[in-house]
Amino acid sequence: MQFRVPQFIDIEDKILGPLTWKQFAYTLGAVGILYISLRLSPSKFLGLIIATPFVATFLSLAFVKINNQSFVEVLEHGFTYFTGSRLYTWQKNNNKVQDQSTPVQAAPKSNIVTYSKKDLGEIANNLDIKN
Repeated sequence: MQFRVPQFIDIEDKILGPLTWKQFAYTLGAVGILYISLRLSPSKFLGLIIATPFVATFLSLAFVKINNQSFVEVLEHGFTYFTGSRLYTWQKNNNKVQDQSTPVQAAPKSNIVTYSKKDLGEIANNLDIKN
């Protein structure tokens, strides 16, 4: 029995034209902020100046990707970097410092067999003859 394996599961569905739901929501938010700032400001020029950073932020949240990560993720990583701890440890060392007055025991010798050149030659000759 064969089963179909889902592919492209990391790609979001397109809801409205080429926009995903998140992109559409951010774009709608940018348009809303622009509309409110133009309606409430005394002049249109002042309203554009006030709305420009907000609209740029919302549009970058919707469409900008840095190293295949969305701008939301990049901002989240930056926020956690600046608010988190700056102490990076590779491995915790919980060993207590040894007193220098206590002698350190030597490691036991291993059972390594040593051969002379003559013995190695005989072993090599035996291996060559038997093969």
